[in-house]
Amino acid sequence: MTLFEGFLINREEGLIQTALIIGTAIVLCILANQLIWRADLTEDNRYTLSSASEQIAEQIGDPITVTAYFSEDLPPNLDLVKDEFRSFLDEFRAYSGGNLEYRFVNPNENDQTEAEAQQAGIQPLLVNVRERDQVSQRRAYLGAVFQYENRQETLPAVQPNTSLEYEIALIIQKLIGESKPKIGFLQGHGEPTQAAMTQTMNQLQQLYQVVDLNNVDSNGVPPDIEVLMIVGPEEMLTDSELLAIDQYIMSGGKAVFAINKVNANLQAGGIGSPIGTGLSRLLNTYNIPVQANLLRDVSSAQIQVQSRDRGFNVVNNVRYPYIPMIPNFGDHPISQGIESVLFPFVSTLDVTLADTNQTLSVLARSSERADTTRQFLNLSPQQQFTAEDFQASYLPVAALIEGTFTSAFADDDSIQANLTSSSPTSIVVFGDGDFVINGTGQQQQNMPEDNINIFINAVDYLADASGLMELRTKAVTSRPLAQITDQTKTFLKYLNVLLPIFLVIGYGFYRYRTAQSRRQKWKEEGV
Repeated sequence: MTLFEGFLINREEGLIQTALIIGTAIVLCILANQLIWRADLTEDNRYTLSSASEQIAEQIGDPITVTAYFSEDLPPNLDLVKDEFRSFLDEFRAYSGGNLEYRFVNPNENDQTEAEAQQAGIQPLLVNVRERDQVSQRRAYLGAVFQYENRQETLPAVQPNTSLEYEIALIIQKLIGESKPKIGFLQGHGEPTQAAMTQTMNQLQQLYQVVDLNNVDSNGVPPDIEVLMIVGPEEMLTDSELLAIDQYIMSGGKAVFAINKVNANLQAGGIGSPIGTGLSRLLNTYNIPVQANLLRDVSSAQIQVQSRDRGFNVVNNVRYPYIPMIPNFGDHPISQGIESVLFPFVSTLDVTLADTNQTLSVLARSSERADTTRQFLNLSPQQQFTAEDFQASYLPVAALIEGTFTSAFADDDSIQANLTSSSPTSIVVFGDGDFVINGTGQQQQNMPEDNINIFINAVDYLADASGLMELRTKAVTSRPLAQITDQTKTFLKYLNVLLPIFLVIGYGFYRYRTAQSRRQKWKEEGV
């Protein structure tokens, strides 16, 4: 009997079996197109579509067409980006019910396709290509155009080591979203302008309508403001302005406070002076005050310090504890995936005052070797710090408080507050107002990516757009080395030097004893 004996006994049975085979193949193809499975062994499931992305893909009502302009024959690291981009498009297409289609175009194929890519806003990159033992430069394209109904969004250039899932989900969210929530930045008290926060604005303006708020004392905070942002004021707010902010929060408005308590000037030799804004009145009443101190931490950034040595100016890189690199973050969606944030001249928060109607979540803490100072006259980076300067651990510098709040003007007979208690709402407080400031002109500087991420995550959380938070930090990896004590350093140094020597001596002694035992055994046996 053969394997296929009886398979086509007659024509009718043959047609049935053929139809079954074709039908099974079609069903398997449909299932394979709908079901995505892969073994993702990365720590953060980097190559697996998250639930937030799945929800965004499922909201696509009409077809989205993606034209991906990717050059061919790229270096391996860029070819990998292309493969990852294609894989994510496949997954988004599967969860969109087929409402996402894509095609890849090689812009380097001819002048027409290259001109088409450039007209679409795709930016060429110069990459080094090795051919026949020679390195040459060529223009490469790694971008895409997304079209939905009459809208179009362009991803000008995909950078390696970025979260492609976030980039794709963000563009789809922008295309299918009906309107952008409005967030307002308080102005008029020395706060940084939008131009001084380029990294932050580049992120915020993709999902939000960002407006400046002036004259809140007379106009109040508009009720259509989704989140009120108070970042780095340097001057005193009037009672009318404080009342306007207070009443906005009492009406259920959400706010982010990023407050400087000390103005530190390194150019003047490291002298600090307290900053008074009047906002302490609000934060004290809301049970989340920023304390009038400065955190110093062993986990800190390096700065360049100029000194004189034998008549010459010498520039040294030294760690400066008053610019801490915060390494500990709470288990909360705002801080999820954040690995390190640079908080220059940050003050700690008092997180012990929340009442039974409030829930407090600490978002960021110092390292285990930190402390605070209330003496601001000597912040010089040239001073010598000792272990005695770092006696405290895990001091909070950022927190979220949720619940109901009492008005800061509830017991003030001189000012009429219409609302004396709030409906449930949320407030995020940072003990630093500079950690997202890039500056302007020659003073402009890039801030670490996680600085921006935790700030944007706070806005997303308060604006109830939390879906993209977990995606934003998915590919961000910055893991500074842990700081250890001088005693541990000394122990590890001598251990590295002496341990191999002891191992060699021990192994030699073992061989010697083994050979000695063997010879003794031979003597006893008379060999």
